[in-house]
Amino acid sequence: MAKPKLDQEFLKENSIEKLVNSFASSAELYSVVLDINGKPLINPVGPAPYLGEFHEMVFNPEFTKLYEEIVNCIADSKQAMYSEIDDGNPDSRFAAAPIFVNGRFYATWIIYAHTKNQNQKLFKAFDHMANVANVLSDIISKLFIGSAISDEEEEMKSELDFEKNGREIMTKILKIVSEGDKSNVLEVYENVGTLLDVDYIVYYAVDHNQAGRMKMIDYWARFGKGPEAEASFTWDHDHYDLELQEKIREEGLIVDKNNMTNKMRVEVFQGNVKAIMVFPVRIAGEYEGRMIFIENSRERIWKKNEISFAKEVTDMISRDLTIERRIQRSRRGTRILQEIFDELPALLFVRDIENGKVIYTNPALKGKMGYDMTGENSFMMIPNVKEEFEGLDNKTHEIVHHRKEYYKRYIDKLGGIYDVVECFTRWRDGEKVAVLIMTPEE
Repeated sequence: MAKPKLDQEFLKENSIEKLVNSFASSAELYSVVLDINGKPLINPVGPAPYLGEFHEMVFNPEFTKLYEEIVNCIADSKQAMYSEIDDGNPDSRFAAAPIFVNGRFYATWIIYAHTKNQNQKLFKAFDHMANVANVLSDIISKLFIGSAISDEEEEMKSELDFEKNGREIMTKILKIVSEGDKSNVLEVYENVGTLLDVDYIVYYAVDHNQAGRMKMIDYWARFGKGPEAEASFTWDHDHYDLELQEKIREEGLIVDKNNMTNKMRVEVFQGNVKAIMVFPVRIAGEYEGRMIFIENSRERIWKKNEISFAKEVTDMISRDLTIERRIQRSRRGTRILQEIFDELPALLFVRDIENGKVIYTNPALKGKMGYDMTGENSFMMIPNVKEEFEGLDNKTHEIVHHRKEYYKRYIDKLGGIYDVVECFTRWRDGEKVAVLIMTPEE
């Protein structure tokens, strides 16, 4: 059999192009693979917006010098790089990973971000991209010399599929965290459990009413919830010895076929566990619980990507719980403020600092105006302080960053000159607001 050429057709026939493009698609970023001379081995792909700009940049002669510098950097270091790029867009970033064939530099895989949102995705995907590039180097080398073993190819593909599916799941979790919509939580638990191929995922929280105890908050079971399922992991309350408890708090606990002892299996897990991962849940930096991923059905050795993914899921849950706690505290604080504001004789309202929409009006102001102005645009009544100071010298402009502003203003709707105190803070769900207190000039 003639030795294949390492060209576009080779990468397409052996699904390398498909794997690279799938990664870019799942990350919602732009991607291209170039040979050592800057010619495309896998053509530019990515989301429709800005794909034209990305294509133009790659084939722009001015890109040639930059590409030579990139190749020199990654070929020598054999490491992926992440950097800004001077293409006229301040939000642009790129990552470049080398691909080697039989130890020789072969190509550069470039992932590009055009917007701030894409830049965040690129930053999070960078380590995964570097790992995938290393995997691709191995696959292409084996394919090229015609000695690849089918089992190894299948394992490589499985790892790539795992990374792709894991990224899709993390995108779902990130959406839940950012939007606060918990309607898809059960679906995400199912996705995580299925991808890791575990029997149970359990979240235990510190029981602040019982020292040293944990309380189960929620769990997912492969075959559904029920007493039989819960009996398989209720040992988690307090059976860890002090050394293991400290290990869980600090970095987590990984137990599988390689390090499971009979004593641990019997005394800690009561004979119910064959492999387990336990990671600390931290809320605002404080240890508040643990996520456990349990394998009861078979002996297994955790893979690195499984461990990394489980930890990433736990970290994201920690972030979600931290945000939720902050919102709860903000809401409690807001209720207290409203109770105080309701009793104040001064005229007062609260508005969104971005659009001026009134989100609270106290009884004193309602009585003065004869109606409730909640929901109206308050900028018609009292303009935005920030806008008023635009164009003034820097020293004056800095005052918009202070937490309070003091000024006088004639207010048409109130028919007089008022001393106004404007305090900047956060409201019920963390939104930025201004509290305006108005008293008649003496």
